[in-house]
Amino acid sequence: MTEKKAKKVGRKRINIDIEQVKKLASQGLGNTQIARALGVSWDTLDRNRKRSAEFEEALKEGQAKGLATVTNSLFNSAQDGNVTAQIFYLKNRDSNSWADRVETTFNVDLKNVIDNARSRLGNNQNIIEAETVDIKKVNNKEAISKKGINPKETQEIKE
Repeated sequence: MTEKKAKKVGRKRINIDIEQVKKLASQGLGNTQIARALGVSWDTLDRNRKRSAEFEEALKEGQAKGLATVTNSLFNSAQDGNVTAQIFYLKNRDSNSWADRVETTFNVDLKNVIDNARSRLGNNQNIIEAETVDIKKVNNKEAISKKGINPKETQEIKE
């Protein structure tokens, strides 16, 4: 009797060229884009990345190489007098000194604000600079004249 070879379970392993991965990563492509460019699924690329430290290192090395290339080009453009490149470089490298927006922080004590408003109402002071207005009449458009609120139809608030 002859022994039969046991069949391997699963799909055939797809070999991915590590140098091609490094090149694509250096061009700024993400993992999904790299997988599409190589004609494999994202899962296949991810399995290779998890399975092989060399594959993972190729991805990281390619990304770092691409970033270094663009950074050097930006720096050279800034040194050559490209004002836009200079501004971009400074805003990203020293954002504390070269930011477009200034952040302002306010602390408001709402209790103090509410207490002041209550004291004004308690002293019969008008919150609006003009006279006190009967809201029902304003809603009915009876108290509104062409120039604003008709002073004859206003009433004082009585407590």
